Amino acid sequence: MINDHDRSSTAGRRTFLSRLVTVGAAFGLAAPRSIDAIEPPLSSTSASSATAGDDPWISRLTGKNRVVFHSHLASDGIALRWAQTYLDTQKSAYGLTDADSSVVVGLNGRAIGLLFNDAIWGKYPIGETLQMPGSRNANAALVAQLVSRGVIILVCNNSIRAAGQRFLPEAQRGDEARRTAFSDEARANLLPSVEVVPAMIVTLQQAQDRGCRYIYGGG
Repeated sequence: MINDHDRSSTAGRRTFLSRLVTVGAAFGLAAPRSIDAIEPPLSSTSASSATAGDDPWISRLTGKNRVVFHSHLASDGIALRWAQTYLDTQKSAYGLTDADSSVVVGLNGRAIGLLFNDAIWGKYPIGETLQMPGSRNANAALVAQLVSRGVIILVCNNSIRAAGQRFLPEAQRGDEARRTAFSDEARANLLPSVEVVPAMIVTLQQAQDRGCRYIYGGG
């Protein structure tokens, strides 16, 4: 049980540390992410292991460093490229292997077009919609490379269901049958090893619950 004295002492320490961070920032010193990074909260729980009700990808979060790069905009594939940069830097600057980190890339909204194969890119105006001209997915090779390094690539099912409203030619977007057909086609033509999750907003919560730091990779 935490008594009043403990609470008062803790509050005092937090006030002091807050001032210390402020002073450090004024002198250009690197500040921690939060006061809790210096002093753990009174009650905390570590990232729990996967349970029977979890999505399959969660069981692969085994690295000591965990991060999720997310975007709902294509932004020239920044979320994918940052995942690559993260692993490269961990290796070159810190001497870590890819296995030391669990890296997740989660895409929804327009960004899911980055995970379609060339068959879809050549058939529909994917590049035009993403402002990435071309009839081929220029990020396909990068996705394959990331997967080979253990990166978990996730795409939102809700966004796939709504994809026809974004990626079909404008004249066809009002046709419900065409939208449904496009969603089915898009799902069948995702790049190899890309995993579909029910809703990215839930997936991001699950990732952070398992210790993943969140980084937004979009414009």
